[in-house]
Amino acid sequence: MIKINLLPYRDIQKKEKIWQQIFIMIGGVLLGLIIVIAVHLQLRSMISNYEKNGEALKSEIKDLEKKIGEMDKIKAQKGEIERKLSVIDKLNTERMKIVILLYNMGSIVPENLWLTSLSDKGNELILDGEALSGNDVSLFMKRLEGINEFSKVNLMSMDQIQKGDNKVVKFIFKIEKGKSGS
Repeated sequence: MIKINLLPYRDIQKKEKIWQQIFIMIGGVLLGLIIVIAVHLQLRSMISNYEKNGEALKSEIKDLEKKIGEMDKIKAQKGEIERKLSVIDKLNTERMKIVILLYNMGSIVPENLWLTSLSDKGNELILDGEALSGNDVSLFMKRLEGINEFSKVNLMSMDQIQKGDNKVVKFIFKIEKGKSGS
C-alpha cells in the first residue's frame, strides 16, 4: 500500500531551514559586529595609552632637557672654577719665587748699600738703590750675577747725589730673569 502524506512537511522543513539559515546569518553578522566593536575598542584603548605615554615621555624629555641645561651650566662653572684655581696656584708659585728671590737678594746686599725700590716687569726686574760708594755697587752687581734666576744684570745709571751731610751713589739695575726657573 502506498502512503500519501498530505501534510506539507517538506514545505515546513524548507521554511525551518530558511529560518535556521537566517538566524545563523544574523548570528554571524552580530558575532562579526561584536568582534569588530571589541577590536575597535581595544585599539582605541591602546591608542589612548600610547598618547598618554607620549605625553608623559614629552614631559620627561622637557625635564631632562632642563637637567641637561643645568648640567651644562655646572660644567661651565666647573671650568671657570678650575681656571681660577689654576690662576691661584700660579700666583702661589710665583709668590714663593718672589719670596725666595727677595731672600737671596737680601742675603747678598753689602753692608753699606740699601735698596729703595724693586719692580717686577715679567721677565725683568728694575732695582733702585743707594750706596756709600761705587765699590759697594760693583760688589752688589757681581753678587747679583751669581744668582741662578738671573740671566743678565745691567747697570742702567749710577749718579752721585748729596743726601744730608753725606754723598751717596744712587743706582738703577735692569735685571733679566730666565736662567733656570722663571
